Amino acid sequence: MKFKMKKIKQTLNLLTTAVITISLVACGGGNKDTTSVIIKPKTTTIKGDLGDYFEVVDKEYTIKVEDPEGLFQEGTIFVEVKRNHKDFTFNSDKLNPFGTNGEEDYHFGFGIEFLTDAGPALVRAATDDYYLPREECISLMKLKKGETGYLSWSIEQTKFDGLKTFELSSAMEKSEQSSVSSSSDGNNSSAGSSQDCDKFIKDYEAFVNSYIKLLKKYKANPTDASILTEYTEAAQEAIEMQTNATDCNDAKYVSKLLELANKMAQAIL
Repeated sequence: MKFKMKKIKQTLNLLTTAVITISLVACGGGNKDTTSVIIKPKTTTIKGDLGDYFEVVDKEYTIKVEDPEGLFQEGTIFVEVKRNHKDFTFNSDKLNPFGTNGEEDYHFGFGIEFLTDAGPALVRAATDDYYLPREECISLMKLKKGETGYLSWSIEQTKFDGLKTFELSSAMEKSEQSSVSSSSDGNNSSAGSSQDCDKFIKDYEAFVNSYIKLLKKYKANPTDASILTEYTEAAQEAIEMQTNATDCNDAKYVSKLLELANKMAQAIL
């Protein structure tokens, strides 16, 4: 029996969320604060390849830091985007965000620039799959004409000073998978090779084991200040491994990931 890559991604999401959540709790997160900044779009026009089909809703947007005393001193902006009335010149069902693979014709993404009077304070490129809000990007492509959706990005509290406006960008590129498929006899598969999947599972199991050791270290001595750095590194590694996950569709790989998820859950209790 074959499993969709979506199932693997969901499992990795759970593991990654667990790591980051525990990091916040262990390192003193959870205190609420009202620190915030209000900014507006510099323009409703979205730069780049998808600018003909979408526009930013012109209003004030509030970025609020929920936990300024915690590990991640960040706020999140939720930008409302409207689908206009121009027809797509491509098949919107054959798209995947940058950093994902399947049977797509194109990869696409949306980015943001946070601006002060002096220029950009922070740039998230439309092709940067690490920061790309993938599920939100997909949701935009499913909007009917006139409907709106949301894209979100985080920004460090240290960059709040002087923020005035923001501007969205977009990008779309023909996928390598599409290029390969068009020049082959149709027997290509998007599934990862057995060798790649074996290595990924092995690396992920090593990460889970090392994280459980770190968790035990914290439980033994919650006042150890060195654990803060180790937790930060662990959370970053979890996100990177999720981003770089190979398309391993065989049931044995999904089964192993579920086993690792259960192992992590038992260690957390």
